[in-house]
Amino acid sequence: MLPHYLLHVTAVPHTESPSLIWSLVAGNLFLVIAGIVFIYNLFKQKNVRNSGITFGLALLLNYILVAIYGTIFDLLG
Repeated sequence: MLPHYLLHVTAVPHTESPSLIWSLVAGNLFLVIAGIVFIYNLFKQKNVRNSGITFGLALLLNYILVAIYGTIFDLLG
């Protein structure tokens, strides 16, 4: 049983396939890794243009996928 704080703010049932869930997890993992690389390059004062663009595109793609396959309230939490 999941704790109540893990159940989001919506009660809308989701019907995603397992392959879609794994692709979303892989996209989120890429987003986290791109964010870590971006922050590391910022602190080392290296050229952050490429890593910043990669992180921004991954973040944009993640928001688009959540808006398409979830509800708009999934973006809040």
